[in-house]
Amino acid sequence: MRRILGGHRKNDSSSSLNSIEEPNQLEDAMRAVANIMNDDVDAAESELNHGSSPFHMLGHGVVSFLRAALGFEQEMMREASDRLADAENAAADHQRRAQKDAKAFRSEVYPPGSEFALCYAESQLMSAVVGVLNESLTESLKGFYKLRKAYMTLDTIMQAEQNFLKGKSTPSLANTSTTSSKLGSPQQNLGVQGTSEGSGSPPATPSNLTVPSSARSSVPSPLSSTVNLDEDEDEDEDIDFVDAEEDIDSENPSTEYQGKLDIPSMDRHMNGLSLHDDAIKTSDVSVEEDTESSITSPTNADTTASLADVYEMGSLDEFVHSGSSLCFGLLLLVLSLIPPAFSKLLYIIGFRGDRERGIALLWQASRSTNINGAFAGLVLLGFLNGLVSFSDIIPRDDEKGGYPRQRCKALLASMRERYPGSRLWLLEESRMLSSERQLEKAVALTTADKPSPLKQIEALRWFDHGLNCMYLHHYEDCSSSFQKCITLNNWSHALYCYIAGASHIELYRKFKKSDPAKAQTQAEEAEKLLKQAPKYTGKKRFMARQLPFDVFVNRKVAKWEQRAQELNVPFVDAVGVSPIEEMIYFWNGYKRMRPEHLQLSLDAIAWSTDVKRNPGWEEEALDERCIASLLRAATLRNLDRIEEAKKILRQEVLCHEWAAFKGQSKDNWVQPVGYYEMAVCLWQERDGTEADKERIQEGMALLDKVANWETYEMEARVGMRVTTAKDTLSKYGATGT
Repeated sequence: MRRILGGHRKNDSSSSLNSIEEPNQLEDAMRAVANIMNDDVDAAESELNHGSSPFHMLGHGVVSFLRAALGFEQEMMREASDRLADAENAAADHQRRAQKDAKAFRSEVYPPGSEFALCYAESQLMSAVVGVLNESLTESLKGFYKLRKAYMTLDTIMQAEQNFLKGKSTPSLANTSTTSSKLGSPQQNLGVQGTSEGSGSPPATPSNLTVPSSARSSVPSPLSSTVNLDEDEDEDEDIDFVDAEEDIDSENPSTEYQGKLDIPSMDRHMNGLSLHDDAIKTSDVSVEEDTESSITSPTNADTTASLADVYEMGSLDEFVHSGSSLCFGLLLLVLSLIPPAFSKLLYIIGFRGDRERGIALLWQASRSTNINGAFAGLVLLGFLNGLVSFSDIIPRDDEKGGYPRQRCKALLASMRERYPGSRLWLLEESRMLSSERQLEKAVALTTADKPSPLKQIEALRWFDHGLNCMYLHHYEDCSSSFQKCITLNNWSHALYCYIAGASHIELYRKFKKSDPAKAQTQAEEAEKLLKQAPKYTGKKRFMARQLPFDVFVNRKVAKWEQRAQELNVPFVDAVGVSPIEEMIYFWNGYKRMRPEHLQLSLDAIAWSTDVKRNPGWEEEALDERCIASLLRAATLRNLDRIEEAKKILRQEVLCHEWAAFKGQSKDNWVQPVGYYEMAVCLWQERDGTEADKERIQEGMALLDKVANWETYEMEARVGMRVTTAKDTLSKYGATGT
């Protein structure tokens, strides 16, 4: 029996909606969901309870999904999974009826029932994300399969839009490779400026806008009137999703990084789900491992041309147009960021991402004033302010593909005007300030406003506040912020505790000579927090495996405890090179620092290597010495002292044999990260001369070396930078593996 959510409903969700009721139901549901963007989830839930249409059920799913995605809490994920399953079923039912009911809404652009097919795809995408965030390997793999199904649905919707644009548009709109937004209002200036090549394939006819039969035989699309969705769901249940071997011992978590997704249990599941069958190979979806081309859009055609430029859309058409652009853009963007360590997952999904194309589609969706536009804006700002700031090898702001700073500011201003009660936009403004190296203003902004009623947003606020305090070397505030995070969500208490403890290590070192009593207090607090951190590890998993930072924390603390026993010194004196500077590096905080902040980092690193202040340095192992050299090189690089950075990397990090870094307690991430740093130095040395070609190609060779490195700790995190870097260099003419 289908679950009923949210209390009494006026309408029976099993009844068909006619062409008059449907737009009203959609607008009612979207008004309700818009409350989320003002941090008022209770109002959203209350208003959604007034209807039972697929749009309202999807709205309930969105509410639960956001809570789950922002907080990473298992209880919220289970609720989201249930609600999204209900929304998926309701959308499939209504889509079938709409194809047969003459009174149902008919669009000039899309096939009958496309609005419900979009609800179906959105439910599947959110279910896929929840599945991947789930601690179960089985649920994670199911999630990747759902991504395939959502892709096929979105493909058919966007084929219909492309076909309509070809019929309505001028030659310049249909055939040009670049579409520029019109000059005018700030909202108009948020339009798409993407590029794409045409597919060269004949356009589909409106009556035959279905997935090719070769692809449909494997992954049916609900848009096809010939597909029975009940049979489709039965087919899904026949897939051999058995319980995964989730054999991590939470009582005795591993202190050794397990590496790429090549453990036997993972390979068995992946081999069974690879979808490398003849039907898929002959479809429009390429899964060949050695392919050089990505599927850049559902149809490989210029669908970024705005439908609004040639057609006056009603609410239902705008919902489908903005929603399909949002979903497909997000899908392409996320898949483009998968690090090398997780590359096998791309062959389950069956297609690759495309960052540039995904961003173009998201900009297009952000032009809409409905909730899809708001979500697209949130994704764009989150990616551009977050992940782009996290990366090193990206075009400069004034180069093609660079950070569109003014455009982002216009988008942020528009969203803050539309949703003045939301702290999410304040958080994005703070991240924008941080990326501009205005850390003090970023900190002030996150503390100036009253708390959000959403605990998940509060956790994000305190997390970002803690990171900015860490970059500023405000250790007391950094520690208190991350300890506050422990009370707000259940995701990574080990990380929060570790950073808090590392902050007190710095305070201990600061006062060790000048105020011994205060230093002792800081030492006790540091030891308490750092030894408490491993107790939190093993409780959370990603795809049935320990979180990378959990493995890192376990090994680090065990390493220091062992060293304290060997040297017969207090625990705090056995701690190696500044652990807070390591954390700054992994979060790419150096990129957000001004010279005065970077000098404080150099001072913190120098304390560790000064035998007068740190007598134990003479006994330090090779890996600790290389950590100090690597961090110093990264800091100097961000001060534009490139030659000094390269010299340190060559003479103090890359000159050693990889075997010297192997061992259970050793930091084996240093050398591959050293090669990555050298690639970044080459990128930053560009001067507009012919020598740039050689620098870029040499950088690509170094990145290939890192991407193909055997397993090392923090590989997934570093791999995201490597993936973005390789994508950038390839656009500048470099060739790699």
